[in-house]
Amino acid sequence: RDDEVPDHHPLALYIRDLEQTMNVSITEVTTGNLDVDNVIPLVAEALRMDDDDNEVKSLAKTIHKKTEGNPFFVLIFLRSLYDEKLLQYNFGAFKWTWDEEAVNSKIVTENVASVLVNKMNRLQGETQRMLMVASCLGATFRLSAALEAMKNISQAEMRLSMRESISSVSGSPLPLDISVNSTNQDSSDCSYASSIEELKEEGLCEVDNEACHFVHDQIQSTAFELICPNQRDSFRGRIGSILLHNLSPEELEANLFEVVALLNCAVSTITDKDRDELAKLNLKAGIKAAENAAFDSAKDYFEAGREALGSRGWEGDYCTMLDLCSHGASACYILGDSDSMNMLIAEVLSKDISMREKFRVSDIKIRSFVSAEKWDDAIDTALNFIRQLGLPTLKKKQPSKFTIIREYIRVKRLLKNKTAEDIANLPELDNELYKMGERMNELLAVSVHRVEPTMLPLVIFEMVTTSLKHGLSSLSPSGFAALGSLLCGPFGKPHEGREMAKAAELILEKPGMRSRAVYTVFVTQSFCYHWTS
Repeated sequence: RDDEVPDHHPLALYIRDLEQTMNVSITEVTTGNLDVDNVIPLVAEALRMDDDDNEVKSLAKTIHKKTEGNPFFVLIFLRSLYDEKLLQYNFGAFKWTWDEEAVNSKIVTENVASVLVNKMNRLQGETQRMLMVASCLGATFRLSAALEAMKNISQAEMRLSMRESISSVSGSPLPLDISVNSTNQDSSDCSYASSIEELKEEGLCEVDNEACHFVHDQIQSTAFELICPNQRDSFRGRIGSILLHNLSPEELEANLFEVVALLNCAVSTITDKDRDELAKLNLKAGIKAAENAAFDSAKDYFEAGREALGSRGWEGDYCTMLDLCSHGASACYILGDSDSMNMLIAEVLSKDISMREKFRVSDIKIRSFVSAEKWDDAIDTALNFIRQLGLPTLKKKQPSKFTIIREYIRVKRLLKNKTAEDIANLPELDNELYKMGERMNELLAVSVHRVEPTMLPLVIFEMVTTSLKHGLSSLSPSGFAALGSLLCGPFGKPHEGREMAKAAELILEKPGMRSRAVYTVFVTQSFCYHWTS
């Protein structure tokens, strides 16, 4: 649906990119509501009657006026006519019959919301309460979560949260008939099963084992209207708290997004201790959403976590606040929200924290410069970070041939005639300082290649030097592959270059070393081996 895919959604961005940069013609096919000629056969088929029957045509036209041709609403109205015995099957005539005048009177005075409220009024009290709880869990929810909330929320809380009538969605006050005479102790798994079955039979929800979903978003919104407006946040927060403390670890993980969303509704009413816990839950939910490429949701969770900690965030729970800002900046970078990303990065870098803690946002900052083709900014940021680490730092200028030859000789001395197998058997890099420096040099290589390519050999030498002196990391294969292409091409040493390419591929075979596999294999196969084949 249009309202489900905002302008910044990856699909919308991709379609826009196809149109603007690749000149692909995109045809949008809009599926609107049914016109009256389509509603007539729909009603006729539902009633097993001929669509050229004048009575069917009259009923269909009347329903179309009220529903505007929405297929779901058409069927809801037909079902409501049957529920209120305005539409009955005549066994004598073997056909459906109705009172045209009574039907017209009903449809004139009622809209979809009021029909749904009346439908809900006819449900059992336990089913109505389950509907209220389920509406807070989302359009799709897990049955175990709904049942756990039903078992633990008190009747007093349920009574306090109910409203006596609905006017905001129906247009006129409609009384609600939700019985609260029973207690939670009286409720049983049998009654819950009966409620679930009733929701299915009435066409309000579809249940597939553990997964449940409302048949239409209008049903969920109408069910949500059963809750008193000034109690909605606290009611949802209460459900979230119940689920947090009663679900098993496995069930909580499965319902994490729903639980966190519910708890966020009541953030203004909780203690500082609970705010700290809620911030951690939002961090966990945000990371999980990002791992599933739901970066919009991830960004919202990270932001909610920061809001939960509030102004006391950095002093109250420093580590969580740092993670929320860093992960939030990463989500904003992927979404293209540069303003929010820069704000979060600036907030982290303004704190008196270690370089290790600044590394993550600095990495994101440089990648954002690269994405925007701000090569000089990327180079300056990377060099400045390396300098602050206290590691050897290149100068941002065209190096002389003497400098390049001198650094090559240093690398050659470190190699000491090592074979590819010798290099692949070097120990792993376990020094965080050099890991950060190696990553900065990798980012630096991308940018200097664009604006000052003569610096590239020096960057490659620095990456290889780190691996030879301090150990191998997941970035080492790309460094040795780049060195191989350099030796095979500009340096005219194809046999030495081939050995470096072989070393890069051997390192890839070691556990945890394949993060740069695609780039490494591309470079070795495209720029190294053919020189000596």
